[in-house]
Amino acid sequence: MPRALLPCLALLGLLLTTTPASAHAHLQSSLPANGARLAESPTTLTLGFSESARLTALSLRHEGKALPLALDPDAKAAARIVVPLPALSPGLYEVEWRVIAADDGHVTHGSFSFTVGR
Repeated sequence: MPRALLPCLALLGLLLTTTPASAHAHLQSSLPANGARLAESPTTLTLGFSESARLTALSLRHEGKALPLALDPDAKAAARIVVPLPALSPGLYEVEWRVIAADDGHVTHGSFSFTVGR
C-alpha cells in the first residue's frame, strides 16, 4: 500500500468512528420536581437544562385553568432558569415548557406536574 494513502485511511477511519454531538437542551432537573408533593406553595419554579437555553413558552395550569406567569422576554440564555410563582392554592399543577438551545436554535419542550398541600 502506498505510504501517501495511509494518512488518508487513518483520517477516514477517524471520521467514520466519530459520532455527532447532540445539541438539544434537555431538562435535567426541576424544582419542584416532577411528581413532588409539597406542603407549602413554592415561591419559584426552577428549570435546569443540559446546556444554555432561552425560555420561549411556559404555562402553569391548576384544575385546567392557566395561571399567569411573569416571563422576561429579554432574558439571556442560561442552563438554569428561575421563574417567580404566585401563591399557589392546594391541588395538582401542570407545567409545560419550551426552550430554544442557545448554540444551535434547536427547540425542545416538555411537561411535568407537582402537587401542593394534598
